[in-house]
Amino acid sequence: MTPMVDVTFLLLIFFMVTAAFAMQSSIVVPKYDREGPTISLPQEELTADIVVEVDEFSTFHVTVAGLEQEAPSEHDLIRVLRQVCDQHARTKPPSRMLVKANPDALHEKVIAALDSGAYVGIPEIELLTLELD
Repeated sequence: MTPMVDVTFLLLIFFMVTAAFAMQSSIVVPKYDREGPTISLPQEELTADIVVEVDEFSTFHVTVAGLEQEAPSEHDLIRVLRQVCDQHARTKPPSRMLVKANPDALHEKVIAALDSGAYVGIPEIELLTLELD
């Protein structure tokens, strides 16, 4: 009987620890209100220091000051973002990143773009889902 109690306590501790880690790695996204008013911002108001586009093939395109770089993987995206932050660290570090997601892009890649911006230390990250015409 004692080994069964020990196993029960070990499982209890294991699930308590893993539940705490699962709660820390979540992203809060506000719910979409279909009846509420919508705001369409003109293109010139959607400015950011760094723009990361996730296309329909789930490839990342990083645009900084008019220069575009392609990052095929999450590792390359982090490398490019870190390069940009290091280049502008002395003058004006990037404070805002806009992630433009194609509706056909994988959700995993969109979340990876958001996480990559947070990983390199960009304080303000916004998500914009593009509408296909």
